[in-house]
Amino acid sequence: MSAAVEAALRDAGGWAAGVAGELGRSPWPVSAGVVVAGLAVMLFGARARRPVAVAGAAGVAAVAAQWMGTRAGASLGMPPSTLAAVAAAVTGAVAALVPHAFPALAGAFPGALLAELFAPADRKLEVLAAGAILGGVLGVLAARPVAAVVASGAGALAVAVGAAGALRGTAPGRALLAHPSAMLAAAAILAVAGTAFQYSRAWGRGGEASARKPPPAPVKGD
Repeated sequence: MSAAVEAALRDAGGWAAGVAGELGRSPWPVSAGVVVAGLAVMLFGARARRPVAVAGAAGVAAVAAQWMGTRAGASLGMPPSTLAAVAAAVTGAVAALVPHAFPALAGAFPGALLAELFAPADRKLEVLAAGAILGGVLGVLAARPVAAVVASGAGALAVAVGAAGALRGTAPGRALLAHPSAMLAAAAILAVAGTAFQYSRAWGRGGEASARKPPPAPVKGD
């Protein structure tokens, strides 16, 4: 299990370093725009229910399709990358119509992953399905924290990658590109801060009571 986590972190770090390197070779307004957009998503992205549902569902579906691509992709006659793109497009369209598809999927995928780790070989399919169903139900019940975590995490990663790209010609930027784990650690810290900041208004619910105008005070003599 730890080996799989380490491999996933290495892949994520390599991807982040590659994107930051590409941004560093682009004109500086590109990196600055990525940082600004990442800050907006990190601090306010979870408040808009439908946009975060579409983007989050598409992202989770793409990752899930990559995970099962060697199995379903072979049987469907398409490579994992194509399967991921199709899954992202279809799931994003579904989430645009039914936003709760996003937290359900965001809970079902890790539920299936955990179930597969502990499932016996002779009952793997049943345990995997049960884990996905249980995770999906928990995801729907925890829609607000799920939206806050996903939006803040995506925005924080954009901030870290954009900043590393913008600083590519400096010593701190070169250090970040040489040690992608530091970039991921910075993104994780920013994601925690962003989640705490926008949790109360995430998923289009928080702050509704405070946003309502209080009733007018009674006038004497009425």
